[in-house]
Amino acid sequence: MSRPSNSALIIETAKVVEVSGGYAKVECVSKSACGSCASADNCGNSAIAKAFPTRVHQLQVKLTETVEVGDQIELALNAKNMLQSALLVYLVPIAMLIIGAALGKFITMQGFAGEWAIAICTLLGLALGFLLVRGFTRYFARQPRYRPKMHAKQ
Repeated sequence: MSRPSNSALIIETAKVVEVSGGYAKVECVSKSACGSCASADNCGNSAIAKAFPTRVHQLQVKLTETVEVGDQIELALNAKNMLQSALLVYLVPIAMLIIGAALGKFITMQGFAGEWAIAICTLLGLALGFLLVRGFTRYFARQPRYRPKMHAKQ
């Protein structure tokens, strides 16, 4: 059985706000998944989601067809890349927090420092995890395969 060459895509609609040199600046609105089901009126999570404003993200995408300002286009992002990014963002800080706590416990057991070393090492591990995620994010932002691509004009 052969593996399909077309991987799953995540499709999102965006509005073109600027066009120049084969690229378009587009705006995507973040929507909460809460509030779209039949129980939204009776759900606490839905009420919390409504309390926070929607966020608008601006992206630069390479055009595959002619568009004008105000047009709606579909952006596609590889679902596998999205999953990898989510795992990176969530797991690296947690892993570094645990490693920091273990290092602090080791230092305490050796008698080099008191119990405060565990807390300090845990926080330093978490901070290092966030810095690693920031570095990975900057690296992946420069990689074309991790950027959204124009899928279609609506």
